[in-house]
Amino acid sequence: MNLELTNKLLTSKKYLSELHKLTELERERIFCRHNIEHFLDVARITLIMCHEKEIAADPDIIYSAALLHDIGRTNEYINGIPHEKAGIIKAEAILDDICCENEKKKKILSLIKNHKNDCENDSNSLEDIFCRADKKSRLCFCCPAQKQCNWQKEKRNMDIEV
Repeated sequence: MNLELTNKLLTSKKYLSELHKLTELERERIFCRHNIEHFLDVARITLIMCHEKEIAADPDIIYSAALLHDIGRTNEYINGIPHEKAGIIKAEAILDDICCENEKKKKILSLIKNHKNDCENDSNSLEDIFCRADKKSRLCFCCPAQKQCNWQKEKRNMDIEV
């Protein structure tokens, strides 16, 4: 399956510029980074969870949302704007720039907007699954910055789960 929209993002000058800014701002970060590996992990975990629950999900939408969901972190680091709010604005501009169709754009923006929610473990909404996948992607059990981390202990991933 060709992930047309996802691949357009990966060649978009606007997207790559934002990704570069984020990489630079997190260069010295000791905690989880918001990089391409994290983005791809979120997409893959989301799709696995959807498959297990027999929920239809468009991989192109999932991968695109995953690539964009933390792109607003540059504004959070620089201006204190919550990244999910700043990310909606940046993602919409990037998606418009690559001529994303409106229905796909709406779904991608919804996933970005809701990825910081307190996701419900028993919900089968794509937004909640995406949110849980974002949390599950963190490798807390082997993180060298565990002692300095301010994530609540009960939210940390201390085991590998499916």
